[in-house]
This record gives sequence, C-alpha cells and structure tokens, in this order.
Amino acid sequence: MKITGLKAIPLEATFASVFGGEGQVPAQLKTPAAHFQRIPRRGQYSTLVIIEADDGSMGYGECFGLPHPLQATALINEVIAPTLSGALIDDPYGMTTDLRAYFYALGLTRGAAMEALSGVDIALWDLIARSRNEPLATTLGAGPGPVSVYVSPIPFRNTPGETAAELREFIRQGYKAFKLKVGRGVKVDLDHIEAARDAAGDAPLFLDANCAYDVTNAIDLARHLDRFDIGWLEEPINPDDPDGLREVRKASPVPIGAGENEFTQEAYQALIKAEAVDFLQCNIGRSGGVSGLIATGALCQKHGVKLAPHGVGGCVAVAASVHACRAAEAFFSYEVNRLLNPLRDKLALVPIELQDGMLVASDRPGHGGEPNMDLLDDYILHSKAAQ
Repeated sequence: MKITGLKAIPLEATFASVFGGEGQVPAQLKTPAAHFQRIPRRGQYSTLVIIEADDGSMGYGECFGLPHPLQATALINEVIAPTLSGALIDDPYGMTTDLRAYFYALGLTRGAAMEALSGVDIALWDLIARSRNEPLATTLGAGPGPVSVYVSPIPFRNTPGETAAELREFIRQGYKAFKLKVGRGVKVDLDHIEAARDAAGDAPLFLDANCAYDVTNAIDLARHLDRFDIGWLEEPINPDDPDGLREVRKASPVPIGAGENEFTQEAYQALIKAEAVDFLQCNIGRSGGVSGLIATGALCQKHGVKLAPHGVGGCVAVAASVHACRAAEAFFSYEVNRLLNPLRDKLALVPIELQDGMLVASDRPGHGGEPNMDLLDDYILHSKAAQ
C-alpha cells in the first residue's frame, strides 16, 4: 500500500456553544485546575488526521489540541503530507524517521511538531489495522478487551462538600478509581483531599497538581499525604525540572507521576535517569502516537517504572490509547477524562463502552474511534488561518 491522501482538519467545541453563551459556562469547566486559573479554558480542541491508501483503506489520527489546533494542522498539511505523499506504508515509526530528524534539527522537540507526528502515527496504525480487518490491539500483538482506568477530573470546587459530591457522582456512573485536582495551597488542598477520600472509601484516589507548586511547597503538601492512601501525586512542579521533581519524590511518602507534558523518548529517559518518577503519563496525541506509547511502556518495563497514560483527547485519541494500552508493557491504568468534550463523546461514530469500571477496546477494525463524518462540519474550526 502507498499513501494517496493525507490531510489534517482543525476541530473545536467551545463551551459557550454548548451552554448558549460564555456567561452561562460553569466555573468548574473554565477553571478546573491550577494551570487554567489565569487563562481559562474556552472549550475543547484537536486536529483530526485522515490518511488514505491506494487500496482504498483509510486511517484516522488525532493531535493533542491545547492550546489551539492550527499549528499542528499547518505542519501536517504543508510539511508532512507533501513529504509522505506516495510513501510505502509499513512501520509507522520508521516512516516518520526523516521528518522527526528534520524537526529535531530545527529545535522542534516539543509542541506542535511532535503532536503533528503523533497524529500521523495514530492514523497510520489505524489504517494498517483496518486494511487487515483486525482490531488495532491485535495488530499490536495483544487483542481487544477491557482496560483498567481511573476517572478525572474532580475539578476545583468551592467547598469540600462539592468535591465529595463530584466524586460520588462518578461512583454512580460506574467508575472505581478517581483523580482530584489540587494546587490551591496546602491547607485548601488537604480539606478537599479529605473530603474526596471520605467519599471514595477504600477506592484508589490520585492527585494532580498541574504544576502548581515549587519544590518547597510541593514537598510540604506531599508530607501530609501518607494518611490519605494516595496512589500518586501528579506533576507537583513544572515539567522542565527533573532534578527538582527528584527532590519532591525523595521527600514524598506517596509515588510521583509526570509525563503528560513531554513529547519524546529522550524526555522520558531524562525523568527516569533523574529518578524523578514512579509513573510515566504520556499522551498518545503528543508523544509519538501509538508507536510512542508502546515505546514508553517498554522504557518503563526496563527501568521498573509504571505506565499510566494521560487521557485528554477526542474520540480518536481515546480509542487509540485504549488499544495501545492493551499491548503496552508496564501498563497500570488509563485516565478517563470526563471534562465536557463533544469531540470525544458526540463526534464518535461508535462510543467506547464502560464495563465494570473499565473501558473496552472494541473488536472493530482499527482503533474503532473513527469520527462520524456526517457531524464533522459541526466542529471544524473555521478561520482565515485555517483556509
């Protein structure tokens, strides 16, 4: 097979469009976590990737969308597509080696260039599996079936009682493990952590600070956590300081997770070399696609670290993640992000099933998360830059 078509389409689903105006959007959607306090979320974004082969096969990929999808869209349509046009379809990672080296040479080892390659990789794997009429998990050497998950976010709420109510609602929906957003100061965090733990009972509870703290304050928070049976403290400081994260980890009575804001295997190797993490949390739409997630699992297995992929994304990214998790080494749990996202829940042709607290990698060909093309026009981001 050879590539005959490759294009990227920027997508958006604003919260204002869902609620009938910006002023009607609930605060917990605009400011759900520490890193959205000064620059609120306006909605959900992603770049859809579509690849066609000369035998009629198609594959769908997705690039991580925040803060905006136009950069990845332009890089795919203007740089990657012309490079891969007519290319023989074999190993997806190998097919993008020259492009990766090109972007590295330009210093583009973080951000939109890596996200663009990730979306293309997902689409290539989907195309290969669909051309074989088999689930992606099977193509990867595993098989379809259930995947261990936890649900997030329990966002910033005004009172501990509201936090507890959010968690109880997730229990009602069938989830069995939970993640709470922290990062509002140690005292406020502890009040909400206590409420979440009481509501969760003995169920697993994880914390995500979204880089809210410096090393000193992160350690201060961590030292209070042993009494709450916390599964991990995620991104307590910014992702550019592995040595600082190592300090936090050494002082913390609970495990440390990080990685959703990294893009390359070299970055994950640096975290491991620094002895900074117990869990690596790659996002399939920014850290190499399916190939990157599988490689990160192998890296975790080699070094005794666990893999817990980040779950923010639309229908394509989530479906591809679930299939890749079935095949990945050192896999622990996948994040089921439930912040309002029509690109995940409305655009999917066939929604992913939740069974007994787990997501199910479907037995349909490919990753099974292809978009409903009849609805695509509702979510295409129209701007002069996108024309």
